Amino acid sequence: MEIIVTAAIIGYIIYLRYYADLRSNSEQDVEKLQAGIKLYQQEQFTDALAFFNQYLLKEPKSSVAYLYQARCYRALGNVAAALTALKTGESYDDSVADLHLEMGQILYEQQDYKGAFLEFDKAVFHSKGTEAEPYRWRAMTRQQLQQPAEAQQDEERANTLRETAIATNSSLQPEQRSFLDRQFLRHVLLILINSAILLLVIKKATVIHLPYLLAAVAAAVIGFLEPRKGWLLAIIQTATIWIGYTFFTDAPQTSGARDLELFGLYGAIILTFIGSFIGGVLKRQLIR
Repeated sequence: MEIIVTAAIIGYIIYLRYYADLRSNSEQDVEKLQAGIKLYQQEQFTDALAFFNQYLLKEPKSSVAYLYQARCYRALGNVAAALTALKTGESYDDSVADLHLEMGQILYEQQDYKGAFLEFDKAVFHSKGTEAEPYRWRAMTRQQLQQPAEAQQDEERANTLRETAIATNSSLQPEQRSFLDRQFLRHVLLILINSAILLLVIKKATVIHLPYLLAAVAAAVIGFLEPRKGWLLAIIQTATIWIGYTFFTDAPQTSGARDLELFGLYGAIILTFIGSFIGGVLKRQLIR
């Protein structure tokens, strides 16, 4: 029984490590930097710059933080500092397309069209050709480099991507508002599998700490996976193990064994709600 519990816990750790959050480091950074990004978008450039400077003291390898630091410097008229920030960001993660886009725009303004073209070309490459702005700026640069045919192709590509983005955003709005999205349904499947394992542990365990341990770990994972919808996953897990125990298992013959199972069952139910709450709090703290 200890082997089953250990295997389940290891399975959760592997899931959290490799499958729970498949975003790139830069995508995760964007979420952590939302407070500063909002300040920048509200044109509070001095406050935003202070935020990103402070963040970089804690996370000195965050390319996205360097990107927004550069944007703040640029908005405040300090182009030299902006270039330094962009170069530093590129040295840590050269794959962030907006770093190259921002660098290219500065070089374009300085009339260094060859250097700007190289940066816009990298922006197109690292955005995998799916964003309009790198194409638009590369088209403008090609015009300056006397490449009208290629500039026209880039401009047409930029227009196509803009139109596609508008149409896609319109069609995806209902899905984005959906409560039961694919990720949530995948987590429901994970919880159902865990509920079956937990029910088996409750029935087979000879000591009470095994179902408690598995329930607590699983519940913390519930909250971590779905910090806002974890309560529903907790309800699904507790309902599944209660229904499974009540209607699909045989009652023990002795009162001692029956009491042990009931302690395991209701203790696991209580720990599921407590653990999911704690897991949700931890996840929200980590993404701040």
